[in-house]
Amino acid sequence: MFEKPYDSNVIFFTRMHWIIFLWPVLALCAALAIVFYAAEIDILQKIGYGLAAVALLWIGMTWMTYYFSSVTIKKNHVIIRTGVVVRQTIDIPLSKIEAIDIRQSLLGSMLSYGMICITGTGGTRRIINFLHHPLTCRRYIEQLLGELNRND
Repeated sequence: MFEKPYDSNVIFFTRMHWIIFLWPVLALCAALAIVFYAAEIDILQKIGYGLAAVALLWIGMTWMTYYFSSVTIKKNHVIIRTGVVVRQTIDIPLSKIEAIDIRQSLLGSMLSYGMICITGTGGTRRIINFLHHPLTCRRYIEQLLGELNRND
């Protein structure tokens, strides 16, 4: 069901960056701070517990998104998997890739994450936000495209 990152045909495998956990973890910390500092005020403590439960649910959903989303580059194609409830798997042959666009913020450049958009022939366009090592991903795809063009 899942692509093994250590498969002999896999050139490069990556998932989303850990930065996607930042806001859910900060929300959990804020909720726990409310619980801790509002120990005397019963209603605030209950609100804090409710917010903590929501934050834990958010962390769980984020982890599932992290686990089920990936980019796998093989010798002849790129496989992009996204989604938790509605799974999307796009298999783009290298010969059908027209463009690779990467966008990174300053923080993304420092922490090595960003948005990658792979455009295939016929307008197939796939965007993945918060991808870990997007420049490395593009480098491998361009290297394989160069080898493919030399062999033609």
